[in-house]
Amino acid sequence: MKKLLIVPILALFMFSCSDSDDCHECHVAYMTDAGEIEVEIGEFCGTALEEVEAPDYLHTIEETVVGNDTVPAGSYEVHCEEHGDHDH
Repeated sequence: MKKLLIVPILALFMFSCSDSDDCHECHVAYMTDAGEIEVEIGEFCGTALEEVEAPDYLHTIEETVVGNDTVPAGSYEVHCEEHGDHDH
């Protein structure tokens, strides 16, 4: 019975961001004196992509270690890759 539930869930995941959608990988940007530290937050598509790219949108994360850097918990601006019209 568990196998029957996995197939529809996998199908939903595989097609939730199809090639026909406008999907992009996004990250929060934590600025330091040395430059920007990126914390990946995943792929966003369609209206979800529009929402995270809105000028007033901030994404909240827990404290995160990236390499040797620690990004404190907080709310940060989102940057989405390969999205020239909306990248900020």
